Amino acid sequence: MIRKFIPALLVFCSAAGSIYAQDYSQKKICASDEMYWKQVKEHPEVIEIEQALEREIQEKLKNIDLHAYAKGTAAVYDVPVVVHVIHDYGAENLSDNAIYNAVKHWTDTYMEQSADTADVIAKFKPIIGNAQIRFHLATKDPNGNPTKGITRHWSYESVNGSDDAKLDDWDRSKYLNIWFVRTFSPANAQAAAYAYLPANANGQPYYDGVIALYDYLDNDNTIPHEIGHCLNLQHTWGNTNNPEVACGDDQVTDTPPTKGHNPQGCTAVALYDTACNNGDTVNSQNIMDYTYCSKMFTVGQVNRMRTALTSGTAQRSSLISAANLAATGALDPVPDLAPTPEFSVEKGYKTGVPPAERSFFLCANDPTIQFQFKNQSWNDTVTNVQWTFTNGANTASSTSMTNVINQFTQPGWVSVTLQATGNHSGSKTITRDSAVYAADNNAIIGLSYVNDFDAAVEVTKWPMFNYYNNTFKWSWHPGAGYNSASCIKYRALDDRSNPEAASGNQAGDYDDLFTPAFDLTTAPAGNLNIGFFTSGAYYTGNSPRDSMEIFVSNSCGTYWTKIASITGANLLNKGKITQEYTPSSASDWKAQTILIPTAYRTNKVFFRFRYHPYNNGNACYFDRFSISQFATEVREAMANPNDVVVYPNPSQGDCKLVFTTGTDGKVSYDVKDITGKVVYRNSASFAPNTTTEQTIQGSVFPASGLYFVTLIIADQTVTRKLVIEKK
Repeated sequence: MIRKFIPALLVFCSAAGSIYAQDYSQKKICASDEMYWKQVKEHPEVIEIEQALEREIQEKLKNIDLHAYAKGTAAVYDVPVVVHVIHDYGAENLSDNAIYNAVKHWTDTYMEQSADTADVIAKFKPIIGNAQIRFHLATKDPNGNPTKGITRHWSYESVNGSDDAKLDDWDRSKYLNIWFVRTFSPANAQAAAYAYLPANANGQPYYDGVIALYDYLDNDNTIPHEIGHCLNLQHTWGNTNNPEVACGDDQVTDTPPTKGHNPQGCTAVALYDTACNNGDTVNSQNIMDYTYCSKMFTVGQVNRMRTALTSGTAQRSSLISAANLAATGALDPVPDLAPTPEFSVEKGYKTGVPPAERSFFLCANDPTIQFQFKNQSWNDTVTNVQWTFTNGANTASSTSMTNVINQFTQPGWVSVTLQATGNHSGSKTITRDSAVYAADNNAIIGLSYVNDFDAAVEVTKWPMFNYYNNTFKWSWHPGAGYNSASCIKYRALDDRSNPEAASGNQAGDYDDLFTPAFDLTTAPAGNLNIGFFTSGAYYTGNSPRDSMEIFVSNSCGTYWTKIASITGANLLNKGKITQEYTPSSASDWKAQTILIPTAYRTNKVFFRFRYHPYNNGNACYFDRFSISQFATEVREAMANPNDVVVYPNPSQGDCKLVFTTGTDGKVSYDVKDITGKVVYRNSASFAPNTTTEQTIQGSVFPASGLYFVTLIIADQTVTRKLVIEKK
């Protein structure tokens, strides 16, 4: 995470009743109290901001007509809203109409116009508060352009919801930002939503607002509950404990002390709970409780929210100013905009078992599996669309409003154009020049294939996908290489100067590098491997977290099988480097050897390298891809007679020494520790001018540490470093 902010108190929440099946055991609950005290312990200065805001609120409450709010006669406050849909083209890609309806419900709740207030038990009906606050989707974006107050962002962050998922944020002094995602990150897995109190949000404008699971858009009063936090309301039991643990208070005079309630619905036990109120009933139907039986705010809560909304803390008062309402078009009619054309690539169309994931890479001219595209246009009622495809598409154009299934006769990157037309608002067009890749069916003889990626042309048949269009991606890189001046690079560095990196993190992202097709049927019996070299580093922290997975397919990309995963120091072998890393010598590279399963030694095989960046990545380089019967180190020694290789390095046990003998075949070698003490020595005669592999038993190394292996071959002496890591 790279945006800077002063310490803040996080409120994880789920409130209110459900419009879905009432399985209360499955409902989300809050982690607000735990997070509150954790943050206060780490950043006690936040308490001062809270106390100052509380003094301001109490002073304002002395000078207002408290009963006006209950009667609904106070001035109405209008709040501009922007809803950000963070999605991966699943159910979380909420429809415009669903959002319009939800915003209306939020307003009804704050204007005491929800019909279910009639169900409030008799004791609390007299103190139902009318906040006189209306929410309006903005009609002008931060640049003054017309909008319907909804943004959409295709992102892996949709399944990793946290502050990092708060993409596309608009100026919080002008808009109340509300984000929706599919799932929260593991750290927030029990939350349905969360928000920041004004004092907590004061110094972190990028994260101010509400973030929620998509299925809580209009799940009774979850979002009104979260907005309550944005307007300085605590849970009804306060913030000193968890619900149903101990009696607590929320600083509001007309909400009785309560333990609060975990999700249980409108049960008699909850409705007539008297445990904390001297034998009298608590306000379990309060929107700031967890009962999933929420119906109301109290007059006292309304007073606090309205005074918080007129405070400068976290720029709340800016939202409701006349100048801001004009700047955001909050009170203007909804503009008539042309639809936003958008499409997704879906799982390939196949009879029988479909692919397990979206199919961006498939063979050209393969009738058994076809690409599938789905219309995802939005921002208006779309009346018709026009698709156009390149690469000799079987369906060169289409007017399908839903899906288009297509096959391509020409290999390479496919360009897709989609034009969407609204009912009376005109049309817009989008073109993606590299939407999918149709792979060449002509396979290369795999045995002894080597690619050093010396020039950009050598990667033209190695397609690289940056699915989420960010700075973490594969690219051809001139200026560094294992055996030449170029290679392929994965850039995982969190670029602090880049707007894309200003919100969001790498965790959850992935990008793919594909090989051309290989014919492996000519290889003799025995092991067959893919080999390559990597060189990488990480930027922060104590250990590398990036990983690279290797997959194989003999079904033209329809199905993929993972055959290896490279992680930790095996991938980021150069350790921690606090500037963008570039290898500078052959010693910076680590050899990798992956065994090809026998079942995939067929006449058309593809490999896929999937890189998963994490939050502390730097850069990782990939070079000298080969297919061979030998381990990568052995193949290199065979190709370079003067080279000496020790592998694996580091080693946790036995290691192998690979060298080419001289004209007399005599070789001697010894192993010394860092003090120069010899721990192992050997000499032998081998066949002259042959590549030889010798094993050094792990038992010869007395302890973990750095060792030096020195060979004498004819008149040549070569020394290699060896790291031993005893288990």
